Amino acid sequence: MNFSPTNTQTKEAAADSIVENLVSIVPVLHRKILRMDLGGVTGNLTRLHLGIMARLREGSMTASELARVSIVPKPQMTHLIDQLVDSGIVARNPDSSDRRVINIALTGRGVVLLEELKLKVQQNVRKELEALSPNELNEMSKALEILKRIASKL
Repeated sequence: MNFSPTNTQTKEAAADSIVENLVSIVPVLHRKILRMDLGGVTGNLTRLHLGIMARLREGSMTASELARVSIVPKPQMTHLIDQLVDSGIVARNPDSSDRRVINIALTGRGVVLLEELKLKVQQNVRKELEALSPNELNEMSKALEILKRIASKL
C-alpha cells in the first residue's frame, strides 16, 4: 500500500511523538512501579521468572512458545524453567496428544506465589497512586486501557 507524502510524514511524526513519550514515561513507571519492594515474596526470582509465571497463569505452554512470547533465547528460557522447576513453581508435563511435546505449567505453589505477588503489587501501586486526584486516576485508567488495546495490535 502506498502512502502519500503527507500521510507518511504524519505517521513519522506520530511515531516520533510515541518514542519521545515512551522514553520519558517508561523510566518513571519502572522506578515507581516495577522496581517496587515486594517484601521478600519473590525470594530468588527475577523479573524474567515472574514474567514466565504471569504468562503461565493463562495456561500451559511449551518452552519454545514461552521463549517466543517472552522474547528470550530458548537456551536461556530452558535455564529459567529449570530454576522454576527446582523451586517447585512450575512443572513439565507431557502433552496428552503428542508425547514429544512437553508443556510447562504452574504448580499449586506457583499459583499461590503468583497471587501473593499480585496482592503485593496492588498494594504498592495503590500506595504510589495516592498522590493522584480522582480525575487523574480516571484519566490514567482510560489512557492505559487505550494503550493496552492498541498495543495488542502490534
